[in-house]
Amino acid sequence: MAHAPQAIPASQAPRPTTWIERAVASPTCRSGYASLLVHLLLGISLTLAVLKPPAPDRRQPLVIALGAATDPASADQPPGDVDEVTLAAPADPAAAGTDASPEEAASAALVTAATEAPFPDAAPPALVPLLAAEVVAEVPPETVLPPHEQAETTLAVRPTSATALSKRISGGPAATRGPRPAAGGVTGPPFASRRGPARGAAALSRGGSAGSEAAVERGLAWLALHQATDGSWRFDLAGCRCDGACRDAGTLESTTASTAMGLLPFLGAGNTHLEGPYRETVSRAIYYLLSRMKATPRGGDFCEGTMYGHGTTTLSLAEAFGMSGDEMFVPPLREAVRFIETSQDLHGGGWRYLPGQAGDITVTAWQLAALKSAALSGLETSSPTLDGVRRFLDSVQTQKGAAYGYRTPASKPCTSAIGLLCRMYTGWDDREEALRRGITALAKAGPQPTAIYHNFYLAQALIQSNHPVWPRWNAKNRDQLIAQQTRIGHEAGSWFLADPNTAPGGRLAHTSLALLTLEVYYRLLPIYQQQAVADPF
Repeated sequence: MAHAPQAIPASQAPRPTTWIERAVASPTCRSGYASLLVHLLLGISLTLAVLKPPAPDRRQPLVIALGAATDPASADQPPGDVDEVTLAAPADPAAAGTDASPEEAASAALVTAATEAPFPDAAPPALVPLLAAEVVAEVPPETVLPPHEQAETTLAVRPTSATALSKRISGGPAATRGPRPAAGGVTGPPFASRRGPARGAAALSRGGSAGSEAAVERGLAWLALHQATDGSWRFDLAGCRCDGACRDAGTLESTTASTAMGLLPFLGAGNTHLEGPYRETVSRAIYYLLSRMKATPRGGDFCEGTMYGHGTTTLSLAEAFGMSGDEMFVPPLREAVRFIETSQDLHGGGWRYLPGQAGDITVTAWQLAALKSAALSGLETSSPTLDGVRRFLDSVQTQKGAAYGYRTPASKPCTSAIGLLCRMYTGWDDREEALRRGITALAKAGPQPTAIYHNFYLAQALIQSNHPVWPRWNAKNRDQLIAQQTRIGHEAGSWFLADPNTAPGGRLAHTSLALLTLEVYYRLLPIYQQQAVADPF
């Protein structure tokens, strides 16, 4: 017999599906989800591919560009590396004011003539407006300049890591410098003769000419074009834009010596890392030098194998500090001065290539110049160190102090010029009979055409002592230097002379020495003027 269907309990009856469950189970919907996911991922990938990453912050500390490029070294500077500040200066130096004094008017005429001086086979670089009124740019409120800069600021600077740099070098905060010396310069404070109207006035009154100022500007342009990308100069001209186009490369290897020699002429012409048409060039060089200091128990070492490198670097940092008042320089400069003092030959009193070696007169002269400039910039120096220098000079002198040798007593023109200038820095004045006799004997023959090192030192001794032969000697030396400046091709603006004393330095060293000689009229490095000679350390 048939059985009736058995009833299913309600709890076991199948649950009806919802529309969402039916949609998820549908093969059509599954393929749609997959397609959506693929397209979403593809869209994200394409978006990321076309987006550009944000440009890195490439700001350089203390690198300021003019609105119109005046620094030849900035020609290939990529946009965005610097904050550009346009400075408005009078096109004509005479436009500085209608009430200009006769001296200012004469100085303006000098600069005008220098600007118009012909220079065959090379485009003349833009001259510094030496005698124009100080141009003023808006300084951001957050930028605090030293008091002596606030009155004559010529540009706006971005707040930078100067303090941080000082900490990295010294291991602590920037030190506080001592008071600046009272007077110096031709007519004003230390280093004032290098800037603005004072530069032209000093050049005009002390033996410069339109031709010499034009030669200085051409030489600075050549140096700027031969600075390496890391901020250094090299005696062998490596790393610059020369690419083998200049002959007579040097053989010395110290990059601190070569960089300091390249930097000094820019400082001599009034450029610092804060002002001047070559402030980018100066800024790069300064930061390169500071990066090369090695901390030692003796102090901060800039030698790179020779005390020449340390002396010239210390001298350039002292000048940069004296000109700018930037406290950034104080810690490394104090350490550099300490290294000079602790590297002196304790027995003989001089310096040579390595710390503690028995001295020679050329290396000793660079250390003495650095100490003198540091002292005139407000840093203390050691009296026993200067007593040692006097002892060394006594050991190499002859003719009762009128002539000097290299390491032993002798009477050679170059070393005698160096020794006499060192005597002036260590206390002899123009009443000293041996000084007058020695300078007169050296000047009698006139400036030798190829003796760039000898003429460099003798020019300083003559102008410091206000020697009667200075006008005649200077005119010949000045004009022969102008005539010897290379005027053709990539070497235009440079010098190379057949001087065996400086041959290892090559074209870079000869160009720097020639420029420093032509800048002697205003290049305050206060040790180059009578006030500095008269003042004791």
